[in-house]
Amino acid sequence: MNEENYLETKKYRLLLEYSKPQENLFLKICGVEISTINKPFGPTIRAGYHLHAVLSGEGVLEVNGKSTAVHAGQLFVEKPGEMTYYEANRKQPWTYCWMAFDGPLAGYLMEQAGFVEGVNVKSSYVDMNEYYKIVDRLLNHAELSLAGGIKRLGYLYEFISLAIESNNMSENHRKTSSYSAETYINYAIDFIHNNYSSIKVADISNFIGINRSYFSTLFKNQVGISPRDYLYRVRLIKGAQLLNDTSLPIQNIAEMVGYENPLTFSKAFKSAYGVSPRYYRMQPEEERVILESI
Repeated sequence: MNEENYLETKKYRLLLEYSKPQENLFLKICGVEISTINKPFGPTIRAGYHLHAVLSGEGVLEVNGKSTAVHAGQLFVEKPGEMTYYEANRKQPWTYCWMAFDGPLAGYLMEQAGFVEGVNVKSSYVDMNEYYKIVDRLLNHAELSLAGGIKRLGYLYEFISLAIESNNMSENHRKTSSYSAETYINYAIDFIHNNYSSIKVADISNFIGINRSYFSTLFKNQVGISPRDYLYRVRLIKGAQLLNDTSLPIQNIAEMVGYENPLTFSKAFKSAYGVSPRYYRMQPEEERVILESI
């Protein structure tokens, strides 16, 4: 093990790759992070791609001002040119493994994994422990040698291949399913929870590939409320969580959950919770109204 490029503490294991970018795809850094509650990352603009696999716990990812809750069993990626920020949930801080990489092939591979423009979070159909096993093997081959570098590149390809395999499993499941109402709605709900801060109802129906009017009727019949009301309810629940778990300004929270106008957010919040966001935050936690999770 080479001490110059490998670091280990109780909270993380980390390997820095010093080799020059001579390949179509090359590793920059990888590791395993057991996040501390008060250790946010960013906001920053990354060079290259940073692909994370969340092994346990929860956190929040903010991309260009739009926030998405992330939990165990999901992947999230930081892309070059995007302003990103992320931090662990205070009550259930996450543990994740990750690899950072770049090269002419990197963007194409991330698209094949389903991380197309506007998508930074996806549920994994592959066991999360498989991602960890690859990172663990890579961290055990930190030697600065030609053989070590080749091994690490192989592990990088294997790590990304799992993300692509997961995306293919998702697509194949959709294509081979009976297209029942439950199937459509499950995909719609997953899409809403992963992208609530930046989507409209039309985006949801386009994602699952059915007519918007038919989708709205189907959704209401299955869930009991319209997709529009469901989306707004998710945003308000996420907003309440941020008010409870962070000290961020209310205007920032409004933007993070999809409201460009903080006044609109405040009115919607008061209608749902009975008090304004500001007063909600001032209340003792045991007195706060909790909307049922959906």
